[in-house]
Amino acid sequence: MEEEARKETLFRNQIDRDSEDYAEILETFREQIKLHDIGNLKEALEGAHPADIATLFRDLETEESLLLFRLLDKETQSYTLYKMEEEDLTSILEELDVNEIVSTLEFNETDDTTYVLSFLEPEKRNLVLSSLSKSDSFELRSQLGFREYSAGRLMSRDFATVMLDVKVRTGIINVRKKAKEIEDIYQVYVVDEDQVLKGYIPLKDLFLSPINTKISKITNYSVYSFHYDTDQEEVANTFKKYDLVSAAVVDDLGRIIGRITVDDVLEVVEEEASEDILRMGGVSEDERLSTPIFQSIKRRTAWLQVNLLTAFLSSSVVAYFEDTIAKIVVLATLMPIVAGLGGNAGTQSITVVIRNLATGDLTLLNWWDAVRKEMIIGCFNGIVLGSVTAIMIFLIKGSLALAFVVGFAMLVNMIVASCVGSIVPIVLKKLGIDPAIASSIFVTASTDISGFFFFLGLATLLSHYLV
Repeated sequence: MEEEARKETLFRNQIDRDSEDYAEILETFREQIKLHDIGNLKEALEGAHPADIATLFRDLETEESLLLFRLLDKETQSYTLYKMEEEDLTSILEELDVNEIVSTLEFNETDDTTYVLSFLEPEKRNLVLSSLSKSDSFELRSQLGFREYSAGRLMSRDFATVMLDVKVRTGIINVRKKAKEIEDIYQVYVVDEDQVLKGYIPLKDLFLSPINTKISKITNYSVYSFHYDTDQEEVANTFKKYDLVSAAVVDDLGRIIGRITVDDVLEVVEEEASEDILRMGGVSEDERLSTPIFQSIKRRTAWLQVNLLTAFLSSSVVAYFEDTIAKIVVLATLMPIVAGLGGNAGTQSITVVIRNLATGDLTLLNWWDAVRKEMIIGCFNGIVLGSVTAIMIFLIKGSLALAFVVGFAMLVNMIVASCVGSIVPIVLKKLGIDPAIASSIFVTASTDISGFFFFLGLATLLSHYLV
């Protein structure tokens, strides 16, 4: 009985891909789908969270997902669509007809609906929008017209406002009317007769104030707002900096046209972090585990070709010192140590600088502080690691000159790595290039070239002590 109760709980409330029972749960669903066991499928899905249902769809075939999706009530369908992975959402929307899509759109706020519509083919999207009411169609079309990854795309058009010159009683009535349409109301925005944003009132303050108090008396005029074209990353940074739960979006005239809530921002933070991680590896931010093989190959090849070019530059430095390497063969075995550690040091600097650029802690005003700090760290690490390496080389090879060459070259390369690793992302940011994409290529090339040059150049100068 305990086992059955545990499985029922997993079916109904927590479909977790990392759980030990997930494979069994998935197989059970597939078997019931195969048998068209509608009764048990509906019972299993009853009360399940849309996010958990969307998780289940990640491991089902399109036909299986479609059958399961059509068993859900319209409201659950709506929230499940929004929670799906992009590939699953695209597949489901391709199979659903226009009327099925339209019937699911009335339950979500406009930002969620806009997100879903953005995955439709333009022709099908126009058919869906034409099937909606004129007011809904106009709102969604205008929101889809905003730049992607901007505050306009991120915002919801569902918000509560109150006029500056009315009393609290009127404000409460407005909020009660809006509460029937809006899922969460954190604060009420105060506007003038032209809908220009003037301030806000926390919901608690509105309901606790005497009903005959003027709205202007309890308004907080220090209101945070974003222009509709503000980049979503800037929005997320502002939410984090000021601990916001909601913020208004305004047009060119300062009129409120929407609001952004903290749940929207959390998704942006995750999305931006994932993009940066993928870009630092020279991988497209759109690539997923389910991305077709040849599409992944096409996306990755471009950056690998750039890497190939920088590798030729590094090899040309090595080729310049061929005679020295031929005389002192042991140098060939030690080169990767100098270049490799320099590359790792550069990557550390890149990561720290890009992270601080993303959070806004590093700007063009304090860039030198970051560069100076990284150079000091690089110098210190170079002294420590260079000394340790020199001692090890001396103990193994018994050559003081060789130990000095390796240790000194490592010190210089660590300083170069930290310097280049901190400067390159800042320069790329200034030039309008995403530093997460190109920084590692330039830094790796620099550390390889400088490492080989200083190591082999110094070895050439001291070759009569090394032979």
